[in-house]
Amino acid sequence: MKDMIKRTTELLKEKVKSNLFEIQNNQKEIRNLLKQTVSAERSAELEEKYSLNKILLAENNDFINVQLTLTNFLEKYNTSDIFETEQSTILSSKGTGDKDCFELTVNGIVPFDAQHPLFNDDNFFQKLLHYYQDMEDYENCSKLVKEKNQQ
Repeated sequence: MKDMIKRTTELLKEKVKSNLFEIQNNQKEIRNLLKQTVSAERSAELEEKYSLNKILLAENNDFINVQLTLTNFLEKYNTSDIFETEQSTILSSKGTGDKDCFELTVNGIVPFDAQHPLFNDDNFFQKLLHYYQDMEDYENCSKLVKEKNQQ
């Protein structure tokens, strides 16, 4: 769950940046429109750009508030057992078979770390490593090897 919260926060940050970039582009277009002679068409385009910027700013405000809430939640409950019990609940409800565990791991639901139920299973580790190699996801390959070497 921690990873999902962190990923969500990062995605929200990226969306805020994207919105800010779009707002900047709209501002450039607004400046260009203001250089034109006054007309009904120009007024309509200006109104459209201002409305779009207003919507994007409101969206950014919401996204930033969600980021703050998630960050505060993580800071407040970081040492709580809520994150550990969630992983064991997922595993017990899905079963701990190799196939189920593999799917949960590659989908990022169950992180591959020392608490992973198959962390010490070399066959599982090799299967996971081979999967990421086939996907050409070398960043995850590196993470797996580092995590395994730390133990």
